[in-house]
Amino acid sequence: MNSSGLFKDLIRHEFRNKGSWRKQSSNRLPRSWRLVYFSFFLIAAFTISLYFALHNQLELTRLWYVTLGLPYMIVFMGVGTLRREWENDTYGWWLTLPYPRMWLISAKWIAAILQTIVVILILFVVGSLYALFISSTIQAYTFADTASFMLAGLNWFVMIIGFTPLVIAVGLLTASTKYSTLRPLSPILWILLMGGGSIFYWSGDLRIYEQFDRVQNGHWFPFTWHFPVAVLISWMVAYVLVRLNAYLLEKKLSL
Repeated sequence: MNSSGLFKDLIRHEFRNKGSWRKQSSNRLPRSWRLVYFSFFLIAAFTISLYFALHNQLELTRLWYVTLGLPYMIVFMGVGTLRREWENDTYGWWLTLPYPRMWLISAKWIAAILQTIVVILILFVVGSLYALFISSTIQAYTFADTASFMLAGLNWFVMIIGFTPLVIAVGLLTASTKYSTLRPLSPILWILLMGGGSIFYWSGDLRIYEQFDRVQNGHWFPFTWHFPVAVLISWMVAYVLVRLNAYLLEKKLSL
């Protein structure tokens, strides 16, 4: 098998990884009950939003507000994808695999990005189907409302995906510093992650809330030219951080 095939296998393995088995085994709440609680939450959210829709008090685009915590979830995905090797006590096996450290960390980076995209696609499809259901069954709503809802969600998720490589890379770096001789930097990186998230939400150029508050007349890609430039720069920074992660795992690891 060629090197490209081996690297794809690493990515596939990381993509299918189910997380920390130690945490799962120590969780006292059975999986069936967690499913019940999650289903109850979905039913409650559906019922409440449907109630407001029936009374013509629901602005569809504002439903996307429930996904505002998604960028922070991506942060923890980046941290968790590396930290689970130590939590599962598999870091020794993982680090002794006959592959360059750049391959090992890049596989985790790419797999976490792909996992994020899958989650976003599911959220977008489910949200769009729900908006379509409302517009097709409640007279006060039209398919134009659904189109505006989908455009607002598309703009929002494009924004998240654009910066996901950087967020995952910083998350990986935050985790790797904890297990290296640069451990004192780990709290600083956490502060940068959380602070960077606040800047992301309140940036005027990204116009997040403006999109969510627009019931109609939404339009594709409402961002200024700063957005694609910022995304391009973030990808270059992300690549540098991934290489830095590989260096820490190769030269600065503290077991």
